[in-house]
Amino acid sequence: MGIALAGALVLGELVERAGEPIILGEILVGVILGVHVLGIVDPSGTFAVLAAIGSMLLLFDAGYEEIDLGDLERGGVPVAIIALFGAGLPAIIGVAIGLAFGYSLAASGILAITMGVTSIGITARVFLDLDRLDTRYGLHVIGAAVTAEIGGLIAFSLLLTTQQAGASAGQYVRIFGLIAVFFLGIIVVQRFLIERVSRVLARFQQPGADLLGIMGVLFLFGYAADAAGLDVIVGGLITGLIVGSERRFRDVEIRGGIVGIAYGVFIPLFFVNVGAQMDPSVLFQFDLLVIAVVTAGVFAKISGSYLSAWIVGHPSDEALIVGVGMLPRAGVELVVVTGALAEGIIDQRLFSAVLALVLVSVLSTPPLLKRAINRMDR
Repeated sequence: MGIALAGALVLGELVERAGEPIILGEILVGVILGVHVLGIVDPSGTFAVLAAIGSMLLLFDAGYEEIDLGDLERGGVPVAIIALFGAGLPAIIGVAIGLAFGYSLAASGILAITMGVTSIGITARVFLDLDRLDTRYGLHVIGAAVTAEIGGLIAFSLLLTTQQAGASAGQYVRIFGLIAVFFLGIIVVQRFLIERVSRVLARFQQPGADLLGIMGVLFLFGYAADAAGLDVIVGGLITGLIVGSERRFRDVEIRGGIVGIAYGVFIPLFFVNVGAQMDPSVLFQFDLLVIAVVTAGVFAKISGSYLSAWIVGHPSDEALIVGVGMLPRAGVELVVVTGALAEGIIDQRLFSAVLALVLVSVLSTPPLLKRAINRMDR
């Protein structure tokens, strides 16, 4: 942790002075310290727990401070269209690439899922650093990324079930049932419980009572999201949205108690952990499959998201921001391909191709997104 944080501080400062987003330095530190280079950071051990906390805090801060729940709900149709095109077009191309290279329909489906989903954490961090998350295009990107991530995880669970011998209808019902219960619980908490929790905490005399209570809710929602087959990062965002929608919690300004420890420790560790999972050697494998997956994965994601943003009324400059903002793949994608490799659905060659796409998209999104926003400002 000490080496990772010191490295994130130094390299983050260097890339910031070079005019690039700080997150790029944190990810590069992870690549250097990860298991494929120096081997100091093990992204599958205790470090992964710290990174998960960082991901929840990052999206909690985004939901609490920058995103209005009402605005997000009103953007439902545009968000759905952007998610459909931004995930659908790369997914269709992913199936086509897999089948063209002789892979089974199941393996091609894994490629489709990894090409379709978006890593919400990377884009959210860049938007937060540039103070653009509360814009219309920022809300649409976050909403579409969450939608694509949930859809991808559901599709992966269904695909794994189809690969099991004697899979029953009850298993499919269970997948959808858990997710339905999770979102039903969100509605219940938001409408009937969060205000009562706020009133109870208001009577506490100990310092930091609000922060303690909200962090407890945050971790419970993270656990619930994970138990439902989603990602803890989804639980973090939803907690921030719910807490931010309650009037008293907005007035007490709990963010001050979170920002220091979150952005000073856990959030940088999250991005270091993202980089630590990357194998830079895959970029030097001149394999036609790797080239096809990376090239198609980048251009299909940007073009599909750009087209859908333009359809829902964004001008061309904003549509480009939406396209680039939907580009990165990191968390869910790595979970999907690692699980698929362990189950024998994909081989090492396809695994390496997806890792190359993850590496290129993660490293290219922060600088490209910053340039797209600067271009619109000019």
